[in-house]
Amino acid sequence: MKFKMNVPNALTMVRIFCTPIMVLLFLLPIPNGVGKFVALGIYILACFTDLLDGKIARKYNLITDFGKFMDQIADKFITTTAMILVLFEGIVWKWLAVLMLLIVVLRDILISGIRMVAANKNFVIAADIYGKIKSLFLDVASMVLMLYVGLSVVCTCEGIEYVKYAGLALMIVGVALSVMSCVNYSVKAVKGLTESQKVVEESPVEEDDE
Repeated sequence: MKFKMNVPNALTMVRIFCTPIMVLLFLLPIPNGVGKFVALGIYILACFTDLLDGKIARKYNLITDFGKFMDQIADKFITTTAMILVLFEGIVWKWLAVLMLLIVVLRDILISGIRMVAANKNFVIAADIYGKIKSLFLDVASMVLMLYVGLSVVCTCEGIEYVKYAGLALMIVGVALSVMSCVNYSVKAVKGLTESQKVVEESPVEEDDE
């Protein structure tokens, strides 16, 4: 896989570099929740680059194998990290935090494996709508919960609890969509691979000339 630096690939790498910076700022005890709010800003910026790099790559024909591979890695880096940061801030039961995180992470691992098997069989599984909506819900949920964590440092009013509930609701919907997306991918993979196998078996075998 040859590396070629262009604007989309640079934006992808920005998301990877933003991840440790976001973690550091979120966890440091900076007064008045400043670190939490800056971490939120970095996360919003990273999510924006995720939208931007794909559009630029398609519009200017800058799609590369490196970009396709690293884009998925960068997404998982920043999204999973943000989920870990907010879910283990004590705003939800620990068992529920672990459960939601495991569902999302194991779903990503399973689908990556399915795609690898399908690729070896020359069968491409297109991204499904559930996966795209899932990513949107999880990203927005992490943003809302980051905002809540920051606000809870500087404000004790009861109103901010609604921000937490909104974030958790979005997170639960995102996790549910992860399950739906996983099932959908699995069904499409089994169907596609079965049909591909039938085509191979039904293809006539050429006899050697005597």
